[in-house]
Amino acid sequence: MRIDFILFYVISELIAFVVFRKIRKYYLGNSGSKRPMWNGIIERVFLYVCLLSGVYHELVLFGALKIGTRIKTDENKISNDYFLIGNLVSVGVVILTVHLYKIWMN
Repeated sequence: MRIDFILFYVISELIAFVVFRKIRKYYLGNSGSKRPMWNGIIERVFLYVCLLSGVYHELVLFGALKIGTRIKTDENKISNDYFLIGNLVSVGVVILTVHLYKIWMN
């Protein structure tokens, strides 16, 4: 892996951290565990590896896995909104970072 991508990755994770902190505070206040943050980092690493290696259909797999783990587990609207917005931001950060990295490489 190139050192310049690592720089892109670290910057995008710092941005994601700030954005998710604000989203979390809005929806959940100061309560809650840090586990979703670590889950998000692992999910984004999976998405980065797949997008950078050209396996674009992994977005469908990712979506199916996210929905599958969410079915009938929570009827709380605030939690569901937090889940949806968090996933959209997470995938958006990855797609934007990969796109900017590819522009940088050319």
